[in-house]
Amino acid sequence: MAGDDGTHRLVSDAECGFDGSRLGMIAGAGDIPLLIARQARREDRPLPTIALSPQIAANLAPYCPILCQHGPGQLSKIIRTLQHYDVRQVVMVGKVEKRFLFQTPRLDLRALRRLGQLPDYRDVTMMEAVADEFASEGLQVVEQTHLMGHLLTPEGVFGRHQPDSRAWEDIVYGFAQAKQLASMDIGQTVVVRRRTILAAEALEGTDATIRRGCAYGRGAVVVKVNRRQQDMRFDVPVVGPNTLAAAVESRAGVLAVEAGTTVMLHLPELIATANANRLALVGLAPTLLQ
Repeated sequence: MAGDDGTHRLVSDAECGFDGSRLGMIAGAGDIPLLIARQARREDRPLPTIALSPQIAANLAPYCPILCQHGPGQLSKIIRTLQHYDVRQVVMVGKVEKRFLFQTPRLDLRALRRLGQLPDYRDVTMMEAVADEFASEGLQVVEQTHLMGHLLTPEGVFGRHQPDSRAWEDIVYGFAQAKQLASMDIGQTVVVRRRTILAAEALEGTDATIRRGCAYGRGAVVVKVNRRQQDMRFDVPVVGPNTLAAAVESRAGVLAVEAGTTVMLHLPELIATANANRLALVGLAPTLLQ
């Protein structure tokens, strides 16, 4: 939330509707956990944190007085640690690569039992199972936007470069196709040129999708959206410097993301980079298809 001086602060428990229980954070990869941890430290706000890898823990250590590290498959340790620090509400932020499940994962008995009960490994299925497991132990998973709502993308074109009429046609077309892709829980990003899908995101992630789709020639349009029923507890789409760098390196012409439900990190830096590389940066109105 913006302060009078233009800086951002974490929203208070009362403003978020929290019941006064202690709030904790489970931190995956990326910039968001670090941004939250820094702000919590500046505000001297307790935020017991569990990092899901040693590298994440090393990045957060200067800002998190209460910090533990457990792997994403160590469900029992995660729960017991949160309870030890009297956490009752949890925000889960940062990226956890689902591919870890297919690369000799380290799973405790609790995680193995839960996975064995799942009908599939879709993101929504797995995250709901985690939330249910937490709830059985008195831990409520709350929406990520309680701590990062000020980072949500506004509507409009940012920077100096406007999409031309053909690019707008591809943006509208890509938005519709990306929404269809997201509704099937496959991915949330497409690369488009002349109303042709050059790449659709799957397990490889946004940045790899951009590189794959833009390999067919410069000037492609990249569109990233949210799911129609996005569960903001677990999965807020994020665009940051790495994604923009992938678009620039791949000679994309437009990077468009859905406004209001997508986090855009380091927006002034993104605008400067987009301007320097003649790339149009767009926040898409969610009503675009209506």
